[in-house]
Amino acid sequence: MSAQFAIPATTFVLRSIIEARLKLAYDKLTPPKVSVEPPPRPPASPNGGAPAEPAGLVLYLHHVAANGAWRNMYDPHIDGQGQRFAKAPLILDLHYMLGAYGADLEREAVLGIGMSALHRNAIVARPLITKMLAAIAVPVNPTSFMQTLPREPLANPDNQPESITITQMALDVDLSTKIWGALQSPMRPCAYYLVTTVFLDTGETYPAFPEVETVFLSGRAVPDPQADPSDDDRVVITT
Repeated sequence: MSAQFAIPATTFVLRSIIEARLKLAYDKLTPPKVSVEPPPRPPASPNGGAPAEPAGLVLYLHHVAANGAWRNMYDPHIDGQGQRFAKAPLILDLHYMLGAYGADLEREAVLGIGMSALHRNAIVARPLITKMLAAIAVPVNPTSFMQTLPREPLANPDNQPESITITQMALDVDLSTKIWGALQSPMRPCAYYLVTTVFLDTGETYPAFPEVETVFLSGRAVPDPQADPSDDDRVVITT
């Protein structure tokens, strides 16, 4: 994974999974929109009654944290001079909120469809990721940064050693209310998910270590810890 597209590629795949399930459930009807923006505020009602809004889902990334299990898996990558000399990717857990909005009971229906889609794909198959990213049309001459998203190697084990997994998280009402309050949106039916593990690799290159040119071998006939090492027999090997 690259540092540029690791997170948005994951979000795109999750949204595509939900959209495919909604399209199947709605059959010949127009399926609701799945947004990755913060939950919208309800539109104002001219008669003062309950505002009417079309049904839809919000897949909102509200928190990103380092993965504790992988944080210390890599050897030190900075030397005594503060220079980077080895690879150390940033490995993340992504926290999403899946919220439903709409009039009457349709919002509960679309929430159930979205939750079912993520439940059915708790371990996102690599071929599915490849298929979804490949479906994006890439222009010959991209004019925006996100148009190159399909090139992200999310399905490649060399870049993404672990499979992407989706786990529903239990959030208490207090924390959920704080999230909705921070978004300045009325609370709606929602579910929270942990998506792990996402690898961000900056693709840095490092100079090769200097090769050994001379090897000094020394030895003594009788072991003597008190002997002066400079008196040992020495053999010089030059490569």
